[in-house]
Amino acid sequence: MPFVVYVFTLSAFALGLAEFVPIGLTQSVAHGLGVSAHQSGLVTTFYALGAAISAPVLSAVTAGWPRKRAMLATVFLFSLGSLAAALAPNLAVLVGARLVAGVGHGLFLAVASDTAAQLAGPQKAGRAIAAVFGGFTLAMAVGVPLSTWLGQVLSWRLALGLIAVFGVVGLAGLAWGMPDAAASPSRPAAAVSVQLRAMFHPVLLMAALVTVLGYAGSFTVFTYIALLLTQVTGLNAGAVSLFMLAFGVSAVIGNAFGGRFTDWLGVDRASGAVIAAIAVLALGIWMFASSSLAMAVLVALLGMVTFGSVPALQARLLSIADRHAPGARGVASGLNIAGFNAGIAAGSFLGAITLGWLDVTATGLAGAVVSLLGWLLLWGSTRVLLARAKPIMAG
Repeated sequence: MPFVVYVFTLSAFALGLAEFVPIGLTQSVAHGLGVSAHQSGLVTTFYALGAAISAPVLSAVTAGWPRKRAMLATVFLFSLGSLAAALAPNLAVLVGARLVAGVGHGLFLAVASDTAAQLAGPQKAGRAIAAVFGGFTLAMAVGVPLSTWLGQVLSWRLALGLIAVFGVVGLAGLAWGMPDAAASPSRPAAAVSVQLRAMFHPVLLMAALVTVLGYAGSFTVFTYIALLLTQVTGLNAGAVSLFMLAFGVSAVIGNAFGGRFTDWLGVDRASGAVIAAIAVLALGIWMFASSSLAMAVLVALLGMVTFGSVPALQARLLSIADRHAPGARGVASGLNIAGFNAGIAAGSFLGAITLGWLDVTATGLAGAVVSLLGWLLLWGSTRVLLARAKPIMAG
C-alpha cells in the first residue's frame, strides 16, 4: 500500500474523533449547556450535515485543485471549527462550529478515499479505502472511549478541544508526508460545471441513497446508545465507556475485514450483506435492551458491521461511476461520503423524534426499519436502475 495512504489514515483519526466523541457525551453536553438530551443530539446532527453538504459540492468545485492543497485546506477548516466548538458558550454557537468542522470533514474523506483507491489500483481498491477509514475506526476503538471517559469525569469541553489538537497533528502530517504529486487533480478546472451536473446523475444519487438509509438505520439507535444503556440497561457511566470501547474495537475489525470482504465478494453482494446485518442488529437492540449481556454482544457487532459497510458502499459507488458516469469518480466519492454523513444526520434526527414520541428503546426498531428500506433499495436498483442508466460524461 502506498505510504501516503497511511498519512490519510492519520488525518481520518482526527475526523473520527469529531464525528463520534459527542455521541458518548450527549448527557454531559446537555447538562453543561442546560438543554435536553435530544437537543444536544444536534451536535452530532449538524456536524454530519456539514460533511454531507460539502462532500459532493466541494469535490466538484475543487476538482482541478492539486489533491494536497484540497486536503490541507479542509483539515485546516476542520481544526478551526473544532476549536470553536470546544469554546462555544451556548448550543447555537456549538452547533454552528460543528457545522463548519463538518464541512472540512466531508471534502477530505471524499478526496482521500478516491485518491487512495486510484493509487492502490482496482484489485486493492477496497483495502485502500479501508486503510483510509481505518483512522476512523482507530478513533472509535481508542479515542472515543477515552474521550467519553474524560468528558464525563473532567469536562466535555476538554474532550472537544483534544479533537482540535489531533486535527492540527493531522494537518502537519499532510504538509510533511504527502508529496505534491501524490495524485493529480481529478479533472481540469474547466470541467467543474460538468462535475456539478454529475451530482444529479440518477444512478449515482440512487446509490448514495442506499448508503444514507443503511447508515441511518445504525445511527438512529447508536446516537442515543449511551442514554439507552444508562436508562434501560441500567449501566453506569464507566460501563458505558467500556461499551463504547467494544464498539470501537469491533469497528476496527469490521473495517479491516470489510475491505477484504468487498474485494472477495463483490461490491453489490458485500453491500447487501452488511446493510441486512445492520437491520437485524438494530432489531435485536430493540428486543433485548434490558439485558446487559445481550447488549454487549449487539453493540460490538453493530460497530463491526457499521464500519464493515464503509469499504463496500464506497467501492460500490466508485464502481458505478466508472460504468455509468465516466470521469465523475471524485463527485461519486463525495456523494457517498455525503451519504454516510446524511445517514448519520438523518439517523440522529430520527432517533430524536423517536425519543420525543416514544422511548429510547424504540430507536432500535426505527433503525431496523430504515436499514431494511436501504436493503430493498439496493436490491431493486441493482436489478433495474443500474441496467437502465446511461453515461452522462466522456472519460
